[in-house]
Amino acid sequence: MLRWRWRRERLRILALAAAVTVLAALAAYQASWEISRHAPLEGLAVQNLTAVSLVAAMLVALVSLGLLKRERARRRRSEIRMARLAQGVDQGDVLVTIVNRKGRIEYVNRTVESTTGFSSAELLAPRSGRWFPWYAEDRSFEEVRDALVAGRAYQGTVSCQRKDGTPFLLEEHVTPMQEGKERTARFVSTSRDVTRQKQVEERLFQLDRFDPLTGVPHRRHFLELLQGELAQRGGGELAVLVMDVERFKYINDIFSPEVGDEMLRHVAGVLRELVGPHGTVGRLGSDEFGVLYRSSAAEARALAERILGALARETHIAGHDIAVTVSIGVALAAQDFSDAGTLLKNADTALSSAKTFGRNSVRFFTREMSERAFRIYEIQRRVADGFRNGEYRVHYQPYCDLASGRISGAEALIRWESGALGAVSAADFITVLEDSGLILSVGEWVLRTACRQIREWGRSNSRLPIAVNLSQIQFGHRDLVGLVADAVREHEIDPRQLTLELTESICIHDVGFAADLLKKLKGVGVSISVDDFGTGYSSLSYVKKLPVDNLKIDMSFVRDVTRDPDAASIITAITSMSRGLGLKTIAEGVESEEQRKILHLLRCDLGQGFHFGPAVAADVLEKRLGEGAPSDLYASAAQ
Repeated sequence: MLRWRWRRERLRILALAAAVTVLAALAAYQASWEISRHAPLEGLAVQNLTAVSLVAAMLVALVSLGLLKRERARRRRSEIRMARLAQGVDQGDVLVTIVNRKGRIEYVNRTVESTTGFSSAELLAPRSGRWFPWYAEDRSFEEVRDALVAGRAYQGTVSCQRKDGTPFLLEEHVTPMQEGKERTARFVSTSRDVTRQKQVEERLFQLDRFDPLTGVPHRRHFLELLQGELAQRGGGELAVLVMDVERFKYINDIFSPEVGDEMLRHVAGVLRELVGPHGTVGRLGSDEFGVLYRSSAAEARALAERILGALARETHIAGHDIAVTVSIGVALAAQDFSDAGTLLKNADTALSSAKTFGRNSVRFFTREMSERAFRIYEIQRRVADGFRNGEYRVHYQPYCDLASGRISGAEALIRWESGALGAVSAADFITVLEDSGLILSVGEWVLRTACRQIREWGRSNSRLPIAVNLSQIQFGHRDLVGLVADAVREHEIDPRQLTLELTESICIHDVGFAADLLKKLKGVGVSISVDDFGTGYSSLSYVKKLPVDNLKIDMSFVRDVTRDPDAASIITAITSMSRGLGLKTIAEGVESEEQRKILHLLRCDLGQGFHFGPAVAADVLEKRLGEGAPSDLYASAAQ
């Protein structure tokens, strides 16, 4: 700008000098004219010289005027370009500010005004304090000032505050501006509002590491935190707790997914409160949580017990009073342990053991559990081959009249004697069958085997009903009714001799669907029993809707009936309700004569358990039948 002004001033001086020269030449020419009148020769020479000077001066003046006109045109073009530039700067989303060495703002574009809320008049007016009044922190201003004083440009993200107090963020670049060879005279700040961008980045950061429903770290980030903790602590004094919310799917189905979500938030909140600053809570799966806890084994056990107690207390969640039960598996980091994945896997193994042991329990990982996990893996590998190779057998456990002790029927139970694994527990391989889908083929085989046994016992004058269990996968199969009818027809048996058992949880999953399907099965002529009754959300209303014949009281109530008045009260309520509906009751897990007597006094009809005998092969049970005349379940029902 100074250079342009100096050029303009030189042109003005040159034009002025040319004008003065022309005037002087005119005056000299006038004088030479007077001289030529008195001295013609001398005057002529002076006159010629003066004429040449006049012409030269006029040429200089004309050139100067041309240069001045050209400079004015250039200046006009520059002004137009500057106006367009200023218009573009005003219309863009970049904040532009020019500050002089004294810290006074000389220029702001309209984006500065619209973004900060300060008017240009306020910003250009003399004032004290920070150069940029929208800076929210003195530290930001000091960083910018220190960089510029040192002759460096500044670039960074600055926390700012609008005139109305609203916070925002600027990505700012401030550079010194020099004029000629002089030192820095001004500073130019160009910045961009990145508030929204930073919010999106923060949201993406949260989604990448944290569960959006509960706000706690998800599985991958939980593993990263665990690995970092192990690296820092070397594995000492560190516990990992993994817990599973029990019956979460049924809570979702009975109430709503929204209630389920609220319950998960409640669980996460309870865990965060109990863990406090000594650990980290994570959500590892749909209904599974993990806790990284910096503690000893004793402290980890105490925390697990506190978790069980806190969650078991009935809580008002989304308009419903719900008590949450969880199973907890715990793994401890050894001093030389540094593998987060294996540590979490060990906690998962302990959780599986806790689920097997019972609800609302805690189990610590042991080497034996690892061996069991390997055995489960071997079962998964061999379960299909076992079926194809004919290694499965059907055994029969009797249920007896509690008054007379006579056998009234039997339950068909599958057994597997593996050539490679030996005897395999049904609790281990039935779950594998369900997960693999093989339960449909195996279930059909058990059904047809039971029907064949009914026919054989009938031919030997040992008429005895047999109950066959249905899994949820079998119950939902579209051809179940046709399969049952075909098995009854193929073996030419009285369908009343066949009882189908399904758990209470299957019934309440979809009461309408269950009622329609059970009516079709009743149309075939078979009997229906509800297994594990009392463990779910039992109510008279849903039992009345289902065409069932028997209720099997869950063994958890039978086990405690001799010492827990509440268990006796529940059994009394079930038997009273059953008699009112014309249903028979069967007590599962009867193991002593004392239990049999109390159950008989509570008006339970039948009992099943080791007190009456384990599940045995068909020929063994047939020998027992020959020892005395068996009761007929349907004949006794008619009496």
